[in-house]
Amino acid sequence: MINILTIFIILATFAFDLWLSILNYNHRTQPIPENVKDIYDTERYSRWLSYTMENFRLGMIAKVLSTVLTVLFLLFGFFPLLNRFSLSIFTDPIWSTMIFVGSYMILTSLIDIPFSYIKNFKIEEKYGFNKTTKKTFVLDILKSLIMMIVLGGGVLYVLLFLYLNSENFILYTWLFLVAIMVFVNILYTKVFIKIFNKLTPLPDGELKEKIMEFARKTGTSIKSISVMDASRRTKKLNAFFSGFGKFKSIVLFDNLIEKMNNDEIVAVLAHEIGHGKHKDTLRNLLMGLIQMGVMLYLLQLFLSWQDLSVSFGFESVNIGFGLILFSVFLSPVDILLDIPLSAISRWAEYRADGYAKEHGYKDAMITALKRLAQENFANLTPHPLMVKMTYSHPPISQRIQALNK
Repeated sequence: MINILTIFIILATFAFDLWLSILNYNHRTQPIPENVKDIYDTERYSRWLSYTMENFRLGMIAKVLSTVLTVLFLLFGFFPLLNRFSLSIFTDPIWSTMIFVGSYMILTSLIDIPFSYIKNFKIEEKYGFNKTTKKTFVLDILKSLIMMIVLGGGVLYVLLFLYLNSENFILYTWLFLVAIMVFVNILYTKVFIKIFNKLTPLPDGELKEKIMEFARKTGTSIKSISVMDASRRTKKLNAFFSGFGKFKSIVLFDNLIEKMNNDEIVAVLAHEIGHGKHKDTLRNLLMGLIQMGVMLYLLQLFLSWQDLSVSFGFESVNIGFGLILFSVFLSPVDILLDIPLSAISRWAEYRADGYAKEHGYKDAMITALKRLAQENFANLTPHPLMVKMTYSHPPISQRIQALNK
């Protein structure tokens, strides 16, 4: 009965996700709101529709394949077979579980590679976004694989050790993961970004002076401003803050500097500074820590749920299988959590836009939003239900409408 219920939940989650995606896809031909009609001309809008259609098809194929493989793996005893393979290499429960989970993760990553290749070198390249060479693509895969093995394997080892040796698994694991989060935030720009991209200091000039002047005016401490060679991979635009406290730094895509004027770039950064001034980053961190505690409680249930393992062909409870099933069941949990969390995030985005407006960057913020939408092929007519359930940022038209109030 448990195995039937498990497969039903997987298929129901997939069906809901598919229905919502189709609903949003069919909404693409709705009239464009008046305040964003100037973003796309007729020819570019036609290209956006084609781009959306091709990405939708590829995404649907990937979702169907992933769901079908998961169900087949569960129905035909793939996981007990993988477990026997793991035990043939290591009998130690920690190392055999790491082989079990690691093999599954590598397998799913390999399945994702063809879809990533098609997206980059067929769709993104066709519409002028992709700048990644095949050599860079392969190197990125190898770097990601090494990071997954080293960092992911290290975290998994500690998690398994605490589960098997600690009487207070949830508390100690929570403290460990908090330390990891702090560690990653501090080293994100200094180490992790540099594994994939080259960072160079923003040269002295009008843009840097404007950014530093705005930072001084708002009492914002910025350790560094870096330019990332994002144009090696994509023509899409972005900018972000990294780190916190005295480790806070700004990273600008090089193509953002190329496509936007100085006031627009400062407006985008003013929006990000607004998040800091309104304690949005701290709130998100606290919410994440609470969410992590709840997830660890659920994880402990899955790891010790013997009937779940037995119903899929194991002789007793299997920790590795519990971990994998827990990751699968995160999808329906995320659907429920995303509704309130996305609503809070959208509210915070409006408020951050307002911060830029309060400091004299209303018009620059509006033109920056339009430029970002145009260059990144943003959806100007998302379905309202998709927005409510998954959008962390409000649609562009609604953000501009709020700025104009």
